[in-house]
Amino acid sequence: MIKNRDNFLFFIPILITLILIILTSLLMYQLKQFGQTYNQETEKELQTDIKQVLHIVEPLLKYNKYIELQNYCNEFNNEKIRITIIDNKGKVLADSNTPTNKLDNHSNRPEIISALDGKSNTIIRYSSTMQSEMIYKSTPIIINGNKYVIRISISSHNISKTLDKAEKNIYLTFFIGFGGVLLLTLYILIRVRLPFNKLQQSAIKIASGNLDTEIFVPKNGVLWELSRAINVMSKQLKRQIKSMKKLENFRSEFIANVSHEIKTPLTSILSAVEMLESLEPTNKTEVKCLKIISEQSNRLNTLIQDILSLADLEKRQIFKNRDFAELTISSTVENAISLCRGIVESSNIKIEILEKSDIQIFGNSYLLEQAINNLVINAVKYSQTDKITAKSYVENNEIKISVKDYGIGIEKEECSRIFERFYRIDKARSRELGGTGLGLAIVKNIAKLHNGRIDVISSIGKGSEFIICIPII
Repeated sequence: MIKNRDNFLFFIPILITLILIILTSLLMYQLKQFGQTYNQETEKELQTDIKQVLHIVEPLLKYNKYIELQNYCNEFNNEKIRITIIDNKGKVLADSNTPTNKLDNHSNRPEIISALDGKSNTIIRYSSTMQSEMIYKSTPIIINGNKYVIRISISSHNISKTLDKAEKNIYLTFFIGFGGVLLLTLYILIRVRLPFNKLQQSAIKIASGNLDTEIFVPKNGVLWELSRAINVMSKQLKRQIKSMKKLENFRSEFIANVSHEIKTPLTSILSAVEMLESLEPTNKTEVKCLKIISEQSNRLNTLIQDILSLADLEKRQIFKNRDFAELTISSTVENAISLCRGIVESSNIKIEILEKSDIQIFGNSYLLEQAINNLVINAVKYSQTDKITAKSYVENNEIKISVKDYGIGIEKEECSRIFERFYRIDKARSRELGGTGLGLAIVKNIAKLHNGRIDVISSIGKGSEFIICIPII
């Protein structure tokens, strides 16, 4: 859950970063495409210019009219383009921007080398003469058996400067945007995630029953109102639970007091029945009446004992009075089985312990033995089994105590209700066998007192397995 929440919180910064990267990449791609398109269009224009220049230059070179050639080039002195005529030795015969006596030999220029090899070409490079980046278009011509190169160039400084500036602006925008994303991420981390984690920890402690937990309330931010609302709710819940505990305590004490009050006269009744039975009455009616009184008194006594046990368990949970000590699970299971072995074997049922766990936990051995005993007695009374098995083992960081029968089983819809107080699957059979309907409720509360639970796995005709699960802390 925490992982999903963090993914959600940081989804927006990640999304913005991805959008920034995509937009920056697209802009850089478009910028590169624009530069390439500009160069291609410029190359086409230079190609057209060369054709026009060739029309004028060829006759002048044919008749060696170098002065007229220079004069023609001078006409382009104030134009954007530069015209240069070079012979096959690399010597500049005419140039529209610079006197030929100030120009060195051009035989080492890459565009001239290529043209002298008979190839027209376009090259972009820095010109030391023009002190600028230039686009050069060169083409070879042969006149009177001599090879010449016509070169036309145009400065790309402005467009390069514009493209460089645009590239810098794109990167600057990206870094500003990325900085904003970092600030947003820090804001989410410091002002949302960390306060949310503290608030969540407080809420978890409250949910686990620690109502005295102090709720973290940030001074401001998006969680301020939520924190205050949870704080108010916690205080109200604390008051309500205190009231409920008082009522629950009153109810438990009332039940316990009533049970004690009933137990006293009931003990007297049982004593009187024993005295009357010792006189060996001969009248059949008297014998029958005494039997009914004895059975029902014993049943009522058992019911009172179970009510008192249940009330004591509920009181322990309210006031955290658990009387826990270190105990060994295997010993607890063995003691519980030995206590009820006589009753089991007298019913011609076999009972055995299949698996033992020597792990030690903090718990109440008396209550755990009582829970196991209740499960075994239930199996003897109601399952119609011929065999009962018990085992203790560790699974999923829990100690598990299993009591399994191989009898009639329990319907699936009944499994969710059998731990309710006074709930009986077969009411007539339960009363006939003296059941109170509280045995499994007591087991459930004993497991709950140990921060655990009771599970049941059952199939009709195959039997039932009750498992007490206690977390290992």
